[in-house]
Amino acid sequence: MPTADRGRLDWINIAFLTLTPVIGTVGTLLWTLHRGFEWWMLGLFLVLYTLVGMSICAGYHRCFSHRSYTAARPIQALYGFFGAMAAQNSILWWCSSHRVHHSHVDKDWDPYNIRRGFWWAHILWIFHKVEGNGFENSPDLVANRIVQWQHKYYIPILIFGGFGIPATVGWMFGDPIAGLLWGGFLRIAAVHHSTFFVNSLAHSLGEPRYAWEVSARDNWAVALLTFGEGYHSFHHRFASDYRNGVKWWQWDPAKWLIRGLSKARLAWDLRSTPAPLIERARMTAALRAHEAQETEVSVNVLARYRERIAVATGELEESFELWKAAMNEKAAGVSRQWRAKKREAGRRIRVARREWVAAVRLLRAAVQARSESAT
Repeated sequence: MPTADRGRLDWINIAFLTLTPVIGTVGTLLWTLHRGFEWWMLGLFLVLYTLVGMSICAGYHRCFSHRSYTAARPIQALYGFFGAMAAQNSILWWCSSHRVHHSHVDKDWDPYNIRRGFWWAHILWIFHKVEGNGFENSPDLVANRIVQWQHKYYIPILIFGGFGIPATVGWMFGDPIAGLLWGGFLRIAAVHHSTFFVNSLAHSLGEPRYAWEVSARDNWAVALLTFGEGYHSFHHRFASDYRNGVKWWQWDPAKWLIRGLSKARLAWDLRSTPAPLIERARMTAALRAHEAQETEVSVNVLARYRERIAVATGELEESFELWKAAMNEKAAGVSRQWRAKKREAGRRIRVARREWVAAVRLLRAAVQARSESAT
């Protein structure tokens, strides 16, 4: 089982992760001031940032780590190529460590345990050698030829793709050093720290909207930087879901990419969580956040509060049964009424949501009234 050993420093990682942002920021600034800025430089940065970031998000994370969908082999190969350019190690190493994180989140075995501090979770854990990574938790990836190919040739791909391609593009525009700086060093530093924010910011700042029992938070700012990875409370509650931003309006380009690949028949077996289960998790998290306030209200208020919660819970259970029946009928093709069942399930979810929102408001109002009377 891989775990960071705080007693052994990894000086290669320390040097790389220290020099890369210095060269990427200071070097790029000085060179651009010296030679002048051209729009192709920003374009190169943004294109590679997107290709590499999406390969980590939709590839390393959702496809390989959590198997939330299956991608066609050419897509897997592209994930492997551009993912290597992120300089975050191979698919096999990255996914194995990430699976340990989910199995032992916030505990000693968690490689980037936020309980050890913000900066440990953000970057310091990478400064220490990882011991015991025999990839025992990733037999599916060990058996994957594309993953093994990328694991074997990770360093050459990183050098050729991560630095060679941007330098070549820069040469085509007459400035290979600018290409290397903008598309190489600056882009690597930006991808690094945006990804690291998922382990640090998204475990310390935001709302525990779905998984109250762990440190994961929904953080929209991190989602903007990481193509949707910032909705981390949802992800930790439903890790096998191909979506992180489950609402249609939430910024999650990775889920849109995966849907597009599915429509093009380049991805299949997309796994998603039934809406009643999502709502139940959200309701449970909200109620746990107000659990301590139950002792601060009168018996009558508490009875009304619990009555509404009971109604909401019953509606959610009914909606889940309807949802299951609808999906089974759809899969079997035995009935045309599955859509009606699904609509009824949705209606019951809305009823449940209204009930628990009303219950929470009732509790808050009673606590506030008691506080005001006490003063």
